Amino acid sequence: METIEIPVPKGVLGLIFDLDGTILDSMPLHHDGYNHALAPYNVSYSKEVFLSGGGIPTKETLLMIAKENDIKNFDVEATLEAKRLFVENHLERIQLIDPVFDIMSAYHGKLPMAIGTGSNRKVVNEMFERFPLVGQYVSHVVTATDVTHFKPHPETFLKCAELINVRPEDCVVFEDGKPGMQAAQAAGMKVIDVTKYL
Repeated sequence: METIEIPVPKGVLGLIFDLDGTILDSMPLHHDGYNHALAPYNVSYSKEVFLSGGGIPTKETLLMIAKENDIKNFDVEATLEAKRLFVENHLERIQLIDPVFDIMSAYHGKLPMAIGTGSNRKVVNEMFERFPLVGQYVSHVVTATDVTHFKPHPETFLKCAELINVRPEDCVVFEDGKPGMQAAQAAGMKVIDVTKYL
């Protein structure tokens, strides 16, 4: 599939990236992880609904699924652990998304960068071990573990701007998920929907 170079708006002073589905092609694996973990409840999580909720932490997503499907006696912690283990055991399926990584490479040392993700700190640390260059290029990371309000609330990206010491209006966010795009707009930042270029 042909990719188009992703533009960086003129005049921006800080770059903020989502992680799953933006820097890392991990969404298919996460989707399979949800369905694996939900199998004991005979619940299938559709790809469309999954993609529309990109950026919302796993625990909140599982609680929403349980409520929507009226699952009785839902063990959210056990389901969370089953999903986490599935992803952990299939990390080899994850690849870097080159057009986004090209931006990180091009602006490394030129503009401050941060990652704002709905994943928790433990998962992010595992990803950085697997893809050390991401950690070398971006030292500021805000995870679901670090915020009170998740995407589409702007807290994640506002914290990123604070860490890189750039005003929100001077930042651009690279995102693939609707909640993340809404969060960037709510933060007063420019936003690039990377799915249009991949």
